[in-house]
Amino acid sequence: MLPNWTTSVDMLADAGIIDYDASAYILGAPARFVGRPQYPIYNIPPLAIQPPRQDEYRSTLPDKSIVKNPLWKKVLFGTLATGGVLFGIAKLRKTPQFFKNIGVKISDFFKKIFKKTP
Repeated sequence: MLPNWTTSVDMLADAGIIDYDASAYILGAPARFVGRPQYPIYNIPPLAIQPPRQDEYRSTLPDKSIVKNPLWKKVLFGTLATGGVLFGIAKLRKTPQFFKNIGVKISDFFKKIFKKTP
């Protein structure tokens, strides 16, 4: 394995993020150290962990709405939705007749199949 990943996990140990020799654990070798290493790790830049200046998102826009639809889209959607609802209601009124017709067609089909021919 390349030594750069070893340096990365040693950096984590030096910063106190992990408290064991991760590279030795991965390779199955005896640990070089336990806890934070007692010696500084050279040629590695220090971790510059700075807390964020702002911990939450605050919108600077006066309007909190994310979606901004123009009026013509709202009117078009309302018209299509109303038409769809009316069309669905008209179709649902014909549903009992539809099932009755399907039942008759299915029974006629089976009558024709089992009808004895002379």
